[in-house]
Amino acid sequence: MQIDKFIKNNIVIFLAANTGALFNLLYQLVMARLLSPALFAGLNSLLSLLTIITVPLAAFSIMLTKHISSSNARNESEELKSIWRKLSAHALIFSCVVFFIVVVFSRGISGFLHLDSQTAIIILGGIFFLTGISAPFTGVLQGLEKFNWLAFVMVLSGFLKLAFSVGMVKFFSPLNGALLGFLVAVFLGVTLSALPVRFLFLSKPAKNVDLKKLYFYIFPVLCVSLCMALLTNIDMVMVKHFFVKEASAYSFAQMVGKIVFFLPGMASVVLFSRASGLHATNSDSRNVLKQSLVFTCAVCLLAAAIYNLFPHVCLRILTGSSSSESIALGRFFSFAMFFLAVNNILFSYQLSTEKYYFIRPLIIATVLQIAAIALLHKNIFWVISIVLVNSLVIFAMNLKSAFARTTK
Repeated sequence: MQIDKFIKNNIVIFLAANTGALFNLLYQLVMARLLSPALFAGLNSLLSLLTIITVPLAAFSIMLTKHISSSNARNESEELKSIWRKLSAHALIFSCVVFFIVVVFSRGISGFLHLDSQTAIIILGGIFFLTGISAPFTGVLQGLEKFNWLAFVMVLSGFLKLAFSVGMVKFFSPLNGALLGFLVAVFLGVTLSALPVRFLFLSKPAKNVDLKKLYFYIFPVLCVSLCMALLTNIDMVMVKHFFVKEASAYSFAQMVGKIVFFLPGMASVVLFSRASGLHATNSDSRNVLKQSLVFTCAVCLLAAAIYNLFPHVCLRILTGSSSSESIALGRFFSFAMFFLAVNNILFSYQLSTEKYYFIRPLIIATVLQIAAIALLHKNIFWVISIVLVNSLVIFAMNLKSAFARTTK
């Protein structure tokens, strides 16, 4: 019965995540046509930067999911409420501090990325702030396995992001308009996410919780989340800095890789929630890991195969053009992101079952990738080659460590 529910949740989240991803893809496709190539590369670099700086929020959401899922599995409702309310207050404070820092250093950030708009950086800070507010709601929805509502919010937010951005690009400067539409969609998504869990802040919990114990878990999650964000985004930021002219071709090819990476949807989130609950009750969780791996490999390999068989058609649909440079870069990206998507499943499982031995090699591999790009960036093909080789090495190490610990 548990496995049936797990499969159902996977299907719901898969459909919703990919519908939301479709709107995000349409957002990028439309922006690629409404913005100049240079501005589109700037937008992609800002979105990559946003992914990196929101890592603490992603780690926070995962930590909250872990503890909410465990408390819910033990039917400890008062503990669940206490955890959520205290950690929500911390998320709000953290979001305010980071927003202030982004505003203060907005001129320096825009200069590093060769952007003319300092306002775009401030808007990016606003998106971060609202994302920080949404993190506690996302975490509790996942922990309580309210995936139907979460799916609804994901789909609607994706649509609103596209709709508002298209409208605002016409009334504001193109780059600022593209980000303002994103900002409005995140705000509405936060509002909707709060509705099904409003009981958490309508009543005062009677139980105190040990925050030190809760935050102890965030450090391994933060390390893994930061590494994944850097592995999948830092190359775009560095390419925008080192290769101003070639950055547009790289950003177009990156779209192919991101589709492969995000196509499995939130399979890792469903896995994490279910495996955490099973681990809390000392139940075997290896079946959900195997199902998630099969699902992710099948979806990502299919997407990579379609692109590599029909690269011209795919790129023309995505960007309206298909240069030989972008096609070749896309081939590298499709396989690099496949390995990282599978790694994401293995990381989530080991975190959910509190196995942390894989983290040190992951940190080393991430640092080496950044150093290699900084020192060996002869051209953009060197950059993507570094990303591909490193993703393969991490996959080999991670696959071995995950199954070595799950079969004991």
